[in-house]
Parts: sequence; structure tokens; C-alpha cells
Amino acid sequence: MIRSFRTVALLGLCATLAACSAPKFKSDYSIAVTFTPAATAALKAANEPAILEAYYYGAPTDATREKANEAGQIEMGLDQVTIDPAVSPVHVAGAGIDQAHLTAIDGGKLTVQLHAYSGTDRPDVIKCSTVTAALIDLQAKPATITCDAA
Repeated sequence: MIRSFRTVALLGLCATLAACSAPKFKSDYSIAVTFTPAATAALKAANEPAILEAYYYGAPTDATREKANEAGQIEMGLDQVTIDPAVSPVHVAGAGIDQAHLTAIDGGKLTVQLHAYSGTDRPDVIKCSTVTAALIDLQAKPATITCDAA
């Protein structure tokens, strides 16, 4: 009986330590995307969706500097989300973030550049502002992208 208790206690301790050993990276965030009535009408007239694009990057560490792109950044992935102009804020899961390479960026500080556009190969029927912010800041307080007809 004592041996069973020790085993159960040891397994419980191991599970607790495993859960505490590595903090889980939080990748999701929200962004407010507002459309003027003219932007909404332009999307509807063109029968086009609106797309929110998030580009992830960070400054390299000394050890990863040679892997940086021409802008001096370590590219960390991309997300594209089809959005409904009537729904805001937009939730972004951050699934496109390359979490395996977070140690390649200085201090693990991920930057997100966000913009929205109409979703076809034709010229854009909307023009939207761009937001560039630290991921942690977007998680604390959503920023806003505004869109108007092009």
C-alpha cells in the first residue's frame, strides 16, 4: 500500500513539474478592423471578401544575425484571415507563427505588421491603415485598422 502511494505521489509530482517547466507561448490576439459604409459597399459591389494579413518578425540575436532578411529581421510567419466587415474585433489565432524559432529573435519579442485588403487579384477596392506593434501589446489591448473605399 505504501509503495502504491509513493508511485501515485511521484507521478503527480512529475506531472506538476512538467506543466511548470515550460511556459506555453500565447500566440492569439485581437485586432479591431473598422470599415466605412463606402468600404463595405465597395466590397459588396465587387463581391469580394476582406482579408486581414499578419506578418510576424523579430530582431535577430547576435547568433542569428546572418539569418536575417534584407531588412535585418528574422521572418517568423504569416497569417491570413478572411474577415466580415460587420464583425469587430477580429480574433487571430496566430497559427502562422513559427514557434520553433522564437529563440532566434532577440528577447523573444515578436512584432506583428497587420493590414487588410480586398481578396482578389484585381486592384484593391478598399484602402486600409497598417498597424505594426509588439505581439504582447496587441494581446494587452487591440489596435485598430480603418478601411475606406479605394
